[in-house]
Amino acid sequence: MTKEITSKELTKFQENFENTPGSSAIKNAVANNGLYKSSETIASKVAMDPIFSVDIDTGSVSDQKQSGLCWVFAALNTMRHPLQKDFKIKGFELSEGYMLFWDKLEKSNFFFQNVINTADLPVGDRKVDFLMTTPQQDGGQWDMVMALVQKYGVVPKSVMPDTFSRTKSNELNTVLNTKLRKDAIILRDLVNSNKSEDDVERQKNEMLSEIYKILVYSVGEPPAKFDWAYRDDDKKYHKESNITPQEFFKKYVGWDLDNYVSTINAPTDDKPYNHVYTVEMLGNVVGGRQVRHLNLEINDFKDLAVKQLQSDEVVWFGSDVGQSSDTKAGIMDTNIYDLEGLLNTDLELTKAQRLDYIESMMTHAMVITGVDLDENGKPLKWKVENSWGEKVGTKGYFVMSDSWFDEYVYQLVINKNLLSDSLKETFETESKDPKVLAPWDPMGALA
Repeated sequence: MTKEITSKELTKFQENFENTPGSSAIKNAVANNGLYKSSETIASKVAMDPIFSVDIDTGSVSDQKQSGLCWVFAALNTMRHPLQKDFKIKGFELSEGYMLFWDKLEKSNFFFQNVINTADLPVGDRKVDFLMTTPQQDGGQWDMVMALVQKYGVVPKSVMPDTFSRTKSNELNTVLNTKLRKDAIILRDLVNSNKSEDDVERQKNEMLSEIYKILVYSVGEPPAKFDWAYRDDDKKYHKESNITPQEFFKKYVGWDLDNYVSTINAPTDDKPYNHVYTVEMLGNVVGGRQVRHLNLEINDFKDLAVKQLQSDEVVWFGSDVGQSSDTKAGIMDTNIYDLEGLLNTDLELTKAQRLDYIESMMTHAMVITGVDLDENGKPLKWKVENSWGEKVGTKGYFVMSDSWFDEYVYQLVINKNLLSDSLKETFETESKDPKVLAPWDPMGALA
């Protein structure tokens, strides 16, 4: 039975408001300043001073500008930090535009393949709707950028510099998604009219050729080989000639990418801890590296981050940056706003409830570069390198409280050598046949 709000109930609401202590002052404060500014706490700013007992020097921050490439920026930042140190090149940056080009081409192919695989499902089916809602976007996850690096390598930013569409990607995304939806109609019709696999593949490749052209116009053409010269911090001249992006990665980064695994903290009933998960229809490179998450309890999760920092290695992480944060001041802290005190209402949810009820999910990737430990070795706060330029936080660096870490950090990339033998074995064994989560599972959210 539908029950409307009656005049009697409205009277009670009004009386309740009038009887609330300080309601007039609160109304004025919120009307003039908004909910968050009116509930901002001084104690949080005092506690979140940017001093850390473990602090890795990573230099100046980068700036993703008006694009959603935080996951790419964060990943390339983890690579450039040791590169800058080992080769004495302060201020060096890898090309995010190079990764953007290949990601969008590969995502287009990934989308086409999913369209073909679901062509027998009717329009309106949840999977079809999921695909068509966002055929491709700027966002991604760690394993997705690693799939690109494994296939295409990396290049210096000077070799493939920023373009308009790299720094402001909305126009490109709008055009690409229109094109992909148009092409999806054609591919579904071909499959459902029983055209041969060769005919469908031929049509798909013609579509990809057009997308390649659009990407070259917008982002530039990625080099197969390139020349690169630089002077190191000692003013010594160096030059590379006719080097490929894969050769550049091997020489200047040199990572074994299989050593880095995605760990998550998802305390929901459908994801028991110490098991490996993947997400249906999540990825970018067809035939490339699969997204795999090892779900860990929060204390094990955090301990690995501390150990990695103590071994002088930064940590790529995914979180919900918009929750309980002052992005201008660069503070992420569960105590930064006292909304419950201001409004005299209960807003508390558990981490699991936020995930289950779509209150929170991973929205942004950054890099942990330091931690402040107490006398017992437990973290108090964390230093975070963002990719929003130097005008926010402390020259682009943020402070994250340990309580915020508990509630809003969902993913950490950890060097496999730091895992216990049992967890390492679990990851290696279950990664061959991980549990598959639904496409819309929160652990499939793109940073």
